[in-house]
Amino acid sequence: MPKSKKIEKSGSGRSFLSQMQTIKEPESVSVRVANQLRDMIVTGKIALGEQLSENALAQVLGVSRTPVREAFMKLEAEKMVEVRPKRGTFVFTCNESDAREIGELRSILEKGAIALACQRDRSQLVERLSDVVARSATILRMGPQAFQPLDIEFHNTIFEIAHNKSLTEAYERIAGRVSALRYRLTNTVEQVENAHATHIELVNLLRDGRDDEVEKLIQIHVHETADVIEAMFRGDMDHLPIEVIIGA
Repeated sequence: MPKSKKIEKSGSGRSFLSQMQTIKEPESVSVRVANQLRDMIVTGKIALGEQLSENALAQVLGVSRTPVREAFMKLEAEKMVEVRPKRGTFVFTCNESDAREIGELRSILEKGAIALACQRDRSQLVERLSDVVARSATILRMGPQAFQPLDIEFHNTIFEIAHNKSLTEAYERIAGRVSALRYRLTNTVEQVENAHATHIELVNLLRDGRDDEVEKLIQIHVHETADVIEAMFRGDMDHLPIEVIIGA
């Protein structure tokens, strides 16, 4: 059985440090550090597999090493980074098997979250998702980079309305990696437009109370994304139907 391929370390070492912003607020410093690092990993400013220096980050951010170390611990819990004893802290890498497992878990969690959100407050769910869709429509032609934060907000909103802390915590443990992989996968306006169309369809189904169709649509959407990510690791993108690639 052939071994799964991994994304190799890339990037330019310390180059991303110049793009970071100094942390000045004393409140929740470690959370702010973690949020900034997570965002830079997701958006590709820090490469998968890249080593992170505790000392360099503390110096650039203008903080002590303690909040940086605490941020590493938070990101390690999300599996966004890997702390290797005597070697250092590295941004996560992923292989085909990892991608498949993340996709399967995401499908289970999102179906459960949307079912709970409908039970808790369907009207608020529809209202909040409709707002995200409306804001997304204004930036579609700006491309994937502009659309990605709203795509993340769309899915996070479902978990917020579900009001289940344990479910949300489970999702947060994979959400960063899902976003990072999707960011690297989504690179055309067509993909963005297709994701937006799926969001519109989902909101309409929720508004009409067609929950069985909502579950099927979520499953298709998540599985298409997982299929494309797995194919990317196999180097087998050419064999996927174009509608699957665009729909991811």
